[in-house]
Amino acid sequence: MTTDAAPAPAHPQDRQTWIDQARWAAIVLVVAGHAVGLLRTDSGLALLASNFVYMFHIPVLVLLAGWGARRSQAGGEGLARIFQQLLLPYVVFQLLAFGVNYLVEDDTPSWSFTEQTFGLWFLVALAGWRLLAPWFRGLQFRGLPLAVPAAAGLALAAGLSPQIGGFLSLSRILVFLPLFLAGPWIVDRISVWRRDRRARMAGAAVLAAGAAVTLALRGDFWRTPFLGSSGYADLGLGSAEGMLWRLLVLAAGAVMATAFMLALPGRSGAPSRAGAWTARAGQYTMYPYLLHLPLLTVVDASPLVQSAGSPLHTALFMAASALFCVLAVWQPVVALARPLVDPRAAWTALRPAGRDREPTRTAG
Repeated sequence: MTTDAAPAPAHPQDRQTWIDQARWAAIVLVVAGHAVGLLRTDSGLALLASNFVYMFHIPVLVLLAGWGARRSQAGGEGLARIFQQLLLPYVVFQLLAFGVNYLVEDDTPSWSFTEQTFGLWFLVALAGWRLLAPWFRGLQFRGLPLAVPAAAGLALAAGLSPQIGGFLSLSRILVFLPLFLAGPWIVDRISVWRRDRRARMAGAAVLAAGAAVTLALRGDFWRTPFLGSSGYADLGLGSAEGMLWRLLVLAAGAVMATAFMLALPGRSGAPSRAGAWTARAGQYTMYPYLLHLPLLTVVDASPLVQSAGSPLHTALFMAASALFCVLAVWQPVVALARPLVDPRAAWTALRPAGRDREPTRTAG
């Protein structure tokens, strides 16, 4: 495998197929990581699995989202898509979260939309990245692109603010912006590297090394910096030390995310039935992503998370997470949930037949 020359582009259809498959695998990773996270205080296996997933599950999503938004523009059409595909579902599920939290946990709604309830930060951050990306792509110096270095500088500077946090997901927008901007470049190269068996084996080896690190550290693994939601002061770090940690976290996340996408099974064009199904499921990842959030609130308040110390309990949570993701993209479920997950598509489907209907696609 050579690295000194720019790789030849993969066939567009093959590339899109494996990216849809990667989206599906990534959302299963997210749902399983959130599910076993409910057990991490009582189960050693859940703690290890949660730590391992949190090393790279956000970078995987951000890199793929950056590739999906590589042609996004700052004009009116782009703004309309951001509102329809991201902000409108965010408002719907924020309201749903207020109701579920009140019924299940007796938590009085804050009615605040500037701070996100669990898991919804990604929609706000994705809207921010899509707004910022067209402006950063134009940054150059003597013909050299400066988008990623400039965004990395902002990511490091963001941690200097002691107040930065969940407000409009600003911390995570800035922290993961370099990965979003680098997504098109990285994902296009992974498309080529996946043809080389040695590269895929290297990806599996990197994932194994990451698992070994989480196993060696166990309860001493410091997960918080990987979330990207805290300033250096909240992490108990000085400015220089905090910047070094942030660079380490971003680099480790990017490497592990790349390894994950390289190691995923599958061949070009999804010739198998399982591969074709996974590629189709990858076009509906907003459904398991959004639907699992209120469900986890209910599960967390239920007896299901009690006496969760056994490895079998953790394994059952992982299996249930994968099964949930399968059910969430089942077409009857998609049809029922569409008014919540994709309100614009549901409204378009109700319009008179004589009007034009635009095809809809899952955001990201």
